[in-house]
Amino acid sequence: MAKFHVKRTLFGEDQKSLVFRGSILEGDIAKGMSIKIPVTDKAVIDVKIDDVIELITHDTGEKRTGLIAKFLDEPDALEIVADLNVADEDLIVE
Repeated sequence: MAKFHVKRTLFGEDQKSLVFRGSILEGDIAKGMSIKIPVTDKAVIDVKIDDVIELITHDTGEKRTGLIAKFLDEPDALEIVADLNVADEDLIVE
């Protein structure tokens, strides 16, 4: 189990993926793991990580980690997860 702080969530360049931008707080995170996004106290959405990348902020040179989730054949799922507008949250990754 790992923890990831999501600073903000952005659409990928292809508009069919989401990039959870932030930093790893605990453990290791790799492709194939799942981000656990709480919807309510009892409901959680699992989002599969398709890639892990390093991002660099142009202004400050600050390094962040990007967790990429692709929704190529699932536009409804993309819309649901994007509408959650995950930002400034610590999430579990398994």
